[in-house]
Amino acid sequence: MSSSDPALMRPSKTADMAAAIRALHLRRASPPLFVDELAETMCGPFWRSIVSSRVLSWLVVDVLLRRLAPISPVVFTRARYGEDHAEAAVARGVDQYVIVGAGHETFAMRRHDLMKRLTVYELDQPGTQETKRRRMRKAGIPEPEGVRYVAADLNAETLHGALERAGLDAGRPALFSWFGVTYYLGRDAIRETLESIATRMAPGSSVMFDYLADADSTPATSRELRRRCADFVARRGEPWLSSFNPGEMPAFLAGIGYSEIENLEPEQIGPRYSSGHPDLVYPPFCGLCHAATSPD
Repeated sequence: MSSSDPALMRPSKTADMAAAIRALHLRRASPPLFVDELAETMCGPFWRSIVSSRVLSWLVVDVLLRRLAPISPVVFTRARYGEDHAEAAVARGVDQYVIVGAGHETFAMRRHDLMKRLTVYELDQPGTQETKRRRMRKAGIPEPEGVRYVAADLNAETLHGALERAGLDAGRPALFSWFGVTYYLGRDAIRETLESIATRMAPGSSVMFDYLADADSTPATSRELRRRCADFVARRGEPWLSSFNPGEMPAFLAGIGYSEIENLEPEQIGPRYSSGHPDLVYPPFCGLCHAATSPD
């Protein structure tokens, strides 16, 4: 895998924002839906200064970005969903966990209880991955022994090619985390990745991911928010490329080879995760999925 492309060496702006959202959620929510006590440490200087200051966070989040703030629950809700499934996978005996598009994920630094039984493969573009590791060193956070960092450009290299050179055992089941990625890929690339997990990994492997509901499937009251968010990321060079009809997702996954499918359509997620958190309103255009191949 070559890292000569300057674009690959630039850290992801959305990864930095996701860390800031998790950090702000922990500071502001009572009780928090998801606890990531290292998220603030993983923020860059700009976002760390905002997270650490009540005045700046109010000015930036509640004033300047107030029209976009309603999408932030997607970030910490999918993190909670992912760790719930990671716990269940470890309980089933799965010992390989692949985080595709890891960004500034802190799972391996926090979940020492699960890391005792896991090897974690973190895949991301070189620039984002090196930025994360540099921030860890600066904060005095050691790289967990059970993590293998895999710098990869999945536009030029297959997922399984990257994992093979990192030592993943395709003959044993693995859990794949693929959050915050599908929005930025074309439909063919999404299908190819999901299909490669279903066909090239051991039976009983599974993948969890989030997806964007298409405009026609989004409630009319939320379409303007959806449009604003799409414009925001596009202006920062990371445009949304794909969306789905949520009701069609189970058939799409079954056609690829998955037999155990949990599809939380966008309007189902709020009642499931936010009922005990009255201040959290989940935007009804981002779905969550967990799909597994038959263990037989």
